[in-house]
Amino acid sequence: MKDLIISLQSRDIIFELAANNKLRKKMETKKELKKKKERRNKIAIISLLIFLCFTISNAQEHCDFDSFIKNEFPAKEKDFMEGKLNLKNINIGFIFFKPIRYLGFIDSKIKRRIDVKFLKISKSEINDSIYLAKGKTIVGKNTRLFEGKIQIRQIYSFKYISTGLEGEMDGIVKSQGIIIADYHFREDKKLSATGVFEGKVLLRWYINNKGVFSYDTINNFSDDYNNNQFIGTWTSYKTGVKKVANWGAHRIPCSGDLDIGAAEFMPNEKYYKYGWEDYKP
Repeated sequence: MKDLIISLQSRDIIFELAANNKLRKKMETKKELKKKKERRNKIAIISLLIFLCFTISNAQEHCDFDSFIKNEFPAKEKDFMEGKLNLKNINIGFIFFKPIRYLGFIDSKIKRRIDVKFLKISKSEINDSIYLAKGKTIVGKNTRLFEGKIQIRQIYSFKYISTGLEGEMDGIVKSQGIIIADYHFREDKKLSATGVFEGKVLLRWYINNKGVFSYDTINNFSDDYNNNQFIGTWTSYKTGVKKVANWGAHRIPCSGDLDIGAAEFMPNEKYYKYGWEDYKP
């Protein structure tokens, strides 16, 4: 009888251990499932962040002239009309010298600072839409001369004319618009680190009530005001490698996260080591 009681007690203990073991395994399974779910959620969040970073970066690197124009003039089809400038009677060469300086970068990944200065712009004697250009670029310690041409391709007039911050230009502006031109600048092949700049440029203009063609600064009170926006590439003579090279007055087109300024251009600290550390507004 005693042996039977012990046997029954042992059986109960075994059953209890088995039940506890089953419960423990069930609890461990729930914990594992919870951990797996947490891991999946973390992976999903990380994947989303990577995707967003890639999308933003990709958008910046693939910003081109067409997308820039769409961003600058979202209602282009409604607000624009074909311009009527008499290219024979006007000379737009002075427009390229109006900016005190040009802000620019080369290479969309590191956005290395490039300073551009035009030295001479002359109108072609045989084609009123072509201008011959000479200038220089400075990248780090390298200064390189270039020469080439700018050719007007399209002229647009605005249907609605700007009158300034407080209407001070009301009655003064007769017409206003933009010029879109191609540019092709060649550096000296004999020198190292040289190549070809090419792309498109946006120029803002207006004609006053006296018929004078002018550089458009009417909206320069605006935080995002810009002019003379060059968007294109630089291709190395030696390697054939092509890099984004953009510059402009007041702002740099398609500059992505380089420009973090509100009221004016201000370089992002992450790009200081690429020539922007000593930048002063």
